[in-house]
Amino acid sequence: MSTKHVLDKAHPVHWIVDWDGTITQKDTLDTLVGIAASTKPALPTLHHWQRLSKAYVDEYTATLERLVPNGALPNTVHQEKQLLKQLKDVEAHSLSRVSSSAIFAGLTSHVIETGAQQAITSHHVQLRHGFSSFLQSIQSQAHHSFTILSVNWSRHFIRSCLEASASTVPSHAILANELDNLCSDEPSTGQIVPTNNVDGDLIMSSGDKLERMQAIKGQKVYIGDSWTDIECLIAADFGICMRDDPMGTSQKQLAHALERLGIPCPRLRDCHELNHSHVAWATDFAEIQDWIESRST
Repeated sequence: MSTKHVLDKAHPVHWIVDWDGTITQKDTLDTLVGIAASTKPALPTLHHWQRLSKAYVDEYTATLERLVPNGALPNTVHQEKQLLKQLKDVEAHSLSRVSSSAIFAGLTSHVIETGAQQAITSHHVQLRHGFSSFLQSIQSQAHHSFTILSVNWSRHFIRSCLEASASTVPSHAILANELDNLCSDEPSTGQIVPTNNVDGDLIMSSGDKLERMQAIKGQKVYIGDSWTDIECLIAADFGICMRDDPMGTSQKQLAHALERLGIPCPRLRDCHELNHSHVAWATDFAEIQDWIESRST
Protein backbone atom coordinates (compact mmCIF):
# COMPACT_ATOMS: atom_id res chain seq x y z
CA MET A 1 0.00 0.00 0.00
CA SER A 2 1.29 3.44 -0.85
CA THR A 3 2.33 5.57 2.10
CA LYS A 4 1.59 8.96 0.64
CA HIS A 5 -2.06 8.97 1.79
CA VAL A 6 -1.25 8.07 5.41
CA LEU A 7 -2.72 10.68 7.79
CA ASP A 8 -4.91 12.06 5.00
CA LYS A 9 -8.18 13.00 6.69
CA ALA A 10 -10.07 11.02 4.07
CA HIS A 11 -8.27 7.81 5.01
CA PRO A 12 -8.63 6.27 8.50
CA VAL A 13 -5.34 5.55 10.27
CA HIS A 14 -4.75 2.87 12.89
CA TRP A 15 -1.90 3.77 15.25
CA ILE A 16 -0.19 0.66 16.66
CA VAL A 17 2.30 1.42 19.41
CA ASP A 18 4.78 -0.67 21.41
CA TRP A 19 4.78 -0.31 25.21
CA ASP A 20 8.20 -0.89 26.80
CA GLY A 21 10.71 1.78 25.78
CA THR A 22 8.25 3.38 23.37
CA ILE A 23 5.30 4.64 25.38
CA THR A 24 7.48 4.34 28.48
CA GLN A 25 10.94 5.83 28.88
CA LYS A 26 12.45 2.42 29.64
CA ASP A 27 11.59 -1.26 29.99
CA THR A 28 9.06 -1.94 32.76
CA LEU A 29 9.56 -5.65 33.46
CA ASP A 30 11.84 -4.88 36.41
CA THR A 31 8.98 -2.86 37.91
CA LEU A 32 6.54 -5.74 37.47
CA VAL A 33 9.04 -8.05 39.17
CA GLY A 34 9.45 -5.49 41.95
CA ILE A 35 5.69 -5.55 42.57
CA ALA A 36 5.86 -9.33 42.88
CA ALA A 37 8.83 -9.12 45.23
CA SER A 38 7.04 -6.65 47.51
CA THR A 39 4.28 -9.18 48.15
CA LYS A 40 6.76 -11.87 49.23
CA PRO A 41 9.44 -10.09 51.30
CA ALA A 42 10.63 -13.34 52.86
CA LEU A 43 11.45 -14.89 49.50
CA PRO A 44 14.52 -14.10 47.32
CA THR A 45 12.41 -13.01 44.35
CA LEU A 46 14.91 -10.47 43.05
CA HIS A 47 17.70 -13.05 43.25
CA HIS A 48 15.58 -15.46 41.20
CA TRP A 49 14.93 -12.68 38.68
CA GLN A 50 18.66 -12.00 38.31
CA ARG A 51 19.22 -15.70 37.69
CA LEU A 52 16.45 -15.79 35.08
CA SER A 53 17.79 -12.67 33.38
CA LYS A 54 21.28 -14.16 33.19
CA ALA A 55 19.93 -17.40 31.73
CA TYR A 56 18.14 -15.42 29.03
CA VAL A 57 21.18 -13.33 28.11
CA ASP A 58 23.43 -16.40 28.07
CA GLU A 59 21.08 -18.36 25.79
CA TYR A 60 20.44 -15.37 23.53
CA THR A 61 24.17 -14.71 23.11
CA ALA A 62 25.02 -18.37 22.48
CA THR A 63 22.15 -18.79 20.00
CA LEU A 64 23.08 -15.66 18.04
CA GLU A 65 26.71 -16.80 17.88
CA ARG A 66 25.57 -20.20 16.60
CA LEU A 67 23.24 -18.73 13.98
CA VAL A 68 25.70 -16.04 12.90
CA PRO A 69 29.11 -17.58 13.66
CA ASN A 70 31.09 -15.02 11.69
CA GLY A 71 29.15 -12.05 13.09
CA ALA A 72 27.87 -11.13 9.62
CA LEU A 73 24.24 -10.25 10.26
CA PRO A 74 21.70 -10.29 7.38
CA ASN A 75 21.58 -7.62 4.70
CA THR A 76 18.16 -8.53 3.27
CA VAL A 77 14.73 -8.31 4.88
CA HIS A 78 14.02 -11.98 4.11
CA GLN A 79 17.19 -13.12 5.87
CA GLU A 80 16.44 -10.81 8.78
CA LYS A 81 12.99 -12.32 9.22
CA GLN A 82 14.47 -15.82 9.16
CA LEU A 83 17.02 -14.93 11.83
CA LEU A 84 14.37 -13.38 14.07
CA LYS A 85 12.18 -16.46 13.60
CA GLN A 86 15.04 -18.69 14.74
CA LEU A 87 15.59 -16.52 17.82
CA LYS A 88 11.97 -17.03 18.91
CA ASP A 89 12.95 -20.25 20.69
CA VAL A 90 15.09 -18.18 23.06
CA GLU A 91 12.03 -16.13 24.03
CA ALA A 92 9.90 -19.27 24.44
CA HIS A 93 12.48 -20.88 26.71
CA SER A 94 12.72 -17.69 28.76
CA LEU A 95 8.96 -17.47 29.29
CA SER A 96 8.89 -21.13 30.26
CA ARG A 97 11.61 -20.55 32.87
CA VAL A 98 9.78 -17.51 34.26
CA SER A 99 6.49 -19.40 34.52
CA SER A 100 8.20 -22.38 36.17
CA SER A 101 9.94 -20.12 38.70
CA ALA A 102 6.55 -18.87 39.98
CA ILE A 103 8.05 -15.48 40.84
CA PHE A 104 4.70 -13.91 39.94
CA ALA A 105 2.67 -16.43 41.96
CA GLY A 106 0.23 -14.77 44.33
CA LEU A 107 -0.18 -11.55 42.38
CA THR A 108 -3.74 -10.28 42.06
CA SER A 109 -5.23 -7.59 39.86
CA HIS A 110 -5.58 -5.31 42.89
CA VAL A 111 -1.91 -5.74 43.87
CA ILE A 112 -0.84 -4.90 40.32
CA GLU A 113 -3.08 -1.82 40.26
CA THR A 114 -1.62 -0.58 43.55
CA GLY A 115 1.93 -1.33 42.42
CA ALA A 116 1.40 0.43 39.10
CA GLN A 117 0.06 3.51 40.88
CA GLN A 118 3.13 3.58 43.13
CA ALA A 119 5.44 3.08 40.13
CA ILE A 120 3.91 6.06 38.33
CA THR A 121 3.91 8.24 41.45
CA SER A 122 7.55 7.40 42.24
CA HIS A 123 8.56 7.81 38.55
CA HIS A 124 9.88 4.25 38.37
CA VAL A 125 7.64 4.06 35.32
CA GLN A 126 7.54 7.22 33.23
CA LEU A 127 5.53 7.75 30.08
CA ARG A 128 7.42 9.36 27.25
CA HIS A 129 6.95 13.12 26.81
CA GLY A 130 3.78 14.06 24.97
CA PHE A 131 2.11 10.65 25.13
CA SER A 132 -1.01 11.67 27.05
CA SER A 133 -1.75 14.54 24.66
CA PHE A 134 -1.01 12.33 21.66
CA LEU A 135 -3.40 9.65 22.92
CA GLN A 136 -6.16 12.15 23.63
CA SER A 137 -5.77 13.61 20.15
CA ILE A 138 -5.97 10.19 18.49
CA GLN A 139 -8.95 9.10 20.59
CA SER A 140 -10.83 12.32 19.85
CA GLN A 141 -10.77 11.75 16.09
CA ALA A 142 -13.21 9.33 14.53
CA HIS A 143 -10.85 8.53 11.66
CA HIS A 144 -8.01 7.47 13.98
CA SER A 145 -7.81 4.37 16.19
CA PHE A 146 -5.19 3.23 18.70
CA THR A 147 -3.77 -0.14 19.79
CA ILE A 148 -0.88 -1.11 22.05
CA LEU A 149 1.05 -4.16 20.79
CA SER A 150 3.54 -5.56 23.29
CA VAL A 151 5.47 -8.66 24.35
CA ASN A 152 5.01 -7.53 27.97
CA TRP A 153 3.84 -10.19 30.40
CA SER A 154 0.82 -8.39 31.86
CA ARG A 155 -1.82 -6.48 29.97
CA HIS A 156 -3.39 -5.53 33.31
CA PHE A 157 -0.10 -3.96 34.43
CA ILE A 158 0.07 -1.89 31.23
CA ARG A 159 -3.52 -0.71 31.61
CA SER A 160 -3.00 0.06 35.31
CA CYS A 161 0.08 2.19 34.57
CA LEU A 162 -1.87 4.12 31.95
CA GLU A 163 -4.84 4.68 34.26
CA ALA A 164 -2.48 5.89 37.00
CA SER A 165 -1.20 8.41 34.45
CA ALA A 166 -4.75 9.55 33.59
CA SER A 167 -4.51 7.86 30.17
CA THR A 168 -7.23 5.32 29.49
CA VAL A 169 -6.90 2.55 26.93
CA PRO A 170 -9.53 -0.23 26.97
CA SER A 171 -8.28 -3.76 27.54
CA HIS A 172 -9.35 -4.91 24.07
CA ALA A 173 -7.01 -2.30 22.57
CA ILE A 174 -3.98 -3.70 24.44
CA LEU A 175 -2.52 -6.74 22.70
CA ALA A 176 -0.09 -8.31 25.18
CA ASN A 177 0.30 -11.36 27.41
CA GLU A 178 -1.13 -11.84 30.90
CA LEU A 179 -0.53 -13.57 34.20
CA ASP A 180 -3.06 -16.34 34.66
CA ASN A 181 -6.15 -15.86 36.85
CA LEU A 182 -6.01 -12.06 36.84
CA CYS A 183 -9.14 -11.84 34.71
CA SER A 184 -11.04 -13.88 37.32
CA ASP A 185 -9.56 -11.78 40.14
CA GLU A 186 -7.93 -14.86 41.66
CA PRO A 187 -4.26 -14.97 42.71
CA SER A 188 -2.00 -15.85 39.81
CA THR A 189 -0.03 -19.07 39.84
CA GLY A 190 2.73 -17.20 38.02
CA GLN A 191 2.03 -18.64 34.58
CA ILE A 192 2.31 -16.28 31.60
CA VAL A 193 -0.64 -16.92 29.28
CA PRO A 194 -2.25 -15.41 26.16
CA THR A 195 -4.94 -12.81 26.76
CA ASN A 196 -6.91 -14.23 23.85
CA ASN A 197 -7.68 -17.82 24.77
CA VAL A 198 -9.25 -18.40 21.36
CA ASP A 199 -5.98 -18.62 19.44
CA GLY A 200 -3.89 -19.58 22.46
CA ASP A 201 -0.72 -17.91 21.21
CA LEU A 202 1.65 -15.86 23.32
CA ILE A 203 3.19 -12.68 21.89
CA MET A 204 6.90 -13.32 22.22
CA SER A 205 8.72 -12.25 19.08
CA SER A 206 8.96 -9.86 16.16
CA GLY A 207 7.03 -12.34 14.03
CA ASP A 208 4.27 -12.64 16.62
CA LYS A 209 3.86 -8.87 16.68
CA LEU A 210 3.77 -8.76 12.88
CA GLU A 211 1.04 -11.42 12.81
CA ARG A 212 -1.10 -9.41 15.25
CA MET A 213 -0.54 -6.20 13.30
CA GLN A 214 -1.46 -7.77 9.98
CA ALA A 215 -4.81 -8.84 11.45
CA ILE A 216 -5.68 -5.14 11.85
CA LYS A 217 -7.33 -3.80 8.73
CA GLY A 218 -6.75 -0.45 7.07
CA GLN A 219 -3.80 1.96 6.97
CA LYS A 220 -1.35 1.46 9.80
CA VAL A 221 1.34 3.54 11.47
CA TYR A 222 3.58 1.55 13.82
CA ILE A 223 5.75 3.07 16.56
CA GLY A 224 8.49 1.03 18.27
CA ASP A 225 11.99 1.22 19.69
CA SER A 226 13.73 -2.14 19.43
CA TRP A 227 14.74 -5.01 17.14
CA THR A 228 11.54 -6.84 18.13
CA ASP A 229 9.65 -4.05 16.34
CA ILE A 230 11.51 -4.15 13.04
CA GLU A 231 9.10 -6.38 11.09
CA CYS A 232 6.13 -4.23 12.09
CA LEU A 233 8.01 -1.02 11.30
CA ILE A 234 8.83 -2.26 7.81
CA ALA A 235 5.42 -3.81 7.08
CA ALA A 236 3.31 -0.86 8.29
CA ASP A 237 2.29 1.88 5.89
CA PHE A 238 4.64 4.06 7.91
CA GLY A 239 6.98 3.22 10.79
CA ILE A 240 8.35 5.49 13.50
CA CYS A 241 11.38 4.50 15.60
CA MET A 242 11.55 6.03 19.06
CA ARG A 243 15.09 7.16 19.90
CA ASP A 244 16.77 8.87 22.83
CA ASP A 245 19.91 11.01 22.68
CA PRO A 246 22.15 9.13 23.13
CA MET A 247 20.41 6.00 21.94
CA GLY A 248 19.92 3.11 24.33
CA THR A 249 21.19 -0.40 23.59
CA SER A 250 17.96 -1.71 22.04
CA GLN A 251 17.53 1.51 20.04
CA LYS A 252 21.05 1.15 18.64
CA GLN A 253 20.37 -2.47 17.73
CA LEU A 254 17.31 -1.41 15.73
CA ALA A 255 19.14 1.50 14.09
CA HIS A 256 22.02 -0.77 13.04
CA ALA A 257 19.57 -3.34 11.65
CA LEU A 258 17.89 -0.73 9.46
CA GLU A 259 21.31 0.40 8.24
CA ARG A 260 22.32 -3.18 7.44
CA LEU A 261 19.14 -3.66 5.44
CA GLY A 262 19.62 -0.41 3.54
CA ILE A 263 16.41 1.12 4.89
CA PRO A 264 16.66 4.92 5.23
CA CYS A 265 15.49 6.31 8.56
CA PRO A 266 15.54 10.13 8.57
CA ARG A 267 14.26 12.25 11.44
CA LEU A 268 10.48 12.47 11.42
CA ARG A 269 10.33 16.25 11.54
CA ASP A 270 12.30 16.32 8.27
CA CYS A 271 9.82 14.03 6.50
CA HIS A 272 7.55 16.31 4.54
CA GLU A 273 6.55 13.72 1.93
CA LEU A 274 5.94 10.16 3.13
CA ASN A 275 6.48 8.72 -0.33
CA HIS A 276 10.19 9.56 0.06
CA SER A 277 10.58 7.63 3.36
CA HIS A 278 8.92 4.55 4.79
CA VAL A 279 10.51 4.65 8.27
CA ALA A 280 11.60 7.66 10.33
CA TRP A 281 12.64 8.37 13.91
CA ALA A 282 11.43 10.69 16.64
CA THR A 283 12.39 11.45 20.23
CA ASP A 284 8.94 11.59 21.79
CA PHE A 285 5.22 11.83 21.15
CA ALA A 286 5.24 15.62 21.18
CA GLU A 287 7.42 15.50 18.07
CA ILE A 288 5.04 13.01 16.47
CA GLN A 289 2.04 15.18 17.34
CA ASP A 290 3.74 18.27 15.89
CA TRP A 291 4.44 16.34 12.70
CA ILE A 292 0.83 15.16 12.42
CA GLU A 293 -0.43 18.71 12.84
CA SER A 294 2.05 20.06 10.30
CA ARG A 295 0.72 17.59 7.72
CA SER A 296 -2.92 18.46 8.37
CA THR A 297 -2.51 22.17 7.62
